[in-house]
Amino acid sequence: MEEEIHLGRDEISEAFKRFLSQFDAPAYIRRARGVEAALEQLLEQCRRRRAEWLEIVRLRIGMLHALAGTWDNLRPFLTDEEQLDILRYSLAALAAPLRAPVEPTTSARALRHALHELHESLERFNQRWQAFLTSLDLTAINELREGYNRYYVLEKECAVRSPRVARQGFVPLPPLTHEDLATQFPLLPVPQLR
Repeated sequence: MEEEIHLGRDEISEAFKRFLSQFDAPAYIRRARGVEAALEQLLEQCRRRRAEWLEIVRLRIGMLHALAGTWDNLRPFLTDEEQLDILRYSLAALAAPLRAPVEPTTSARALRHALHELHESLERFNQRWQAFLTSLDLTAINELREGYNRYYVLEKECAVRSPRVARQGFVPLPPLTHEDLATQFPLLPVPQLR
C-alpha cells in the first residue's frame, strides 16, 4: 500500500514556484530577447571586423604621429587647418601604441611618405568597410523585428490579461537598414593632402 503525502499550503506554493522556475519567460519576453540578441550579434560581428581592419590604419596613425612629434608639424602637407583637426581629434584616438620607439624627424620626405601611406590606408579601409556594410543580409533580423511588431503586444496581453498594460510603453521597431549600421559604424575621415 502506498503512503499518501500531505503537503501544507506553504509547501504547495513553494512546489508551484519551483515548477514555474523550470520554464522560460513568457513568449513576449522571449520574442524581445530574440530581437535584441540578433541585433547584438550583428553589431558584435561589425565591431570585430572593424577592429580587425583598423589595425593597419591604427599603426599608420601611430607611426605618423611618432615621426611628426606633434600634429602641427604636418600642417605644410595638408590643404588647411581643418585637415589638421581631423588628425588631431578624429584620428588621434585611433592611434595604436608602437612596439618600438620611433624618433621624430624633420625630413619632409619621410613625413610626406608616412602621410600618404595613412591616406591610402584610410581610403582603402573606407572602401572595404562600405562594401562590407552593404553586403550584410538584414533579412533575418528584419523578419524578427516584423514579428516583434506584429505579435509582442498580443503575446503580452495573453500573459498579463490586460490590453492597456500590454500596449503600455510598446514602441514598434523600424526595419534595420544599412544606413543605420553606417551611422553606428561610420567611415573614417580622410584628411586632404596638399
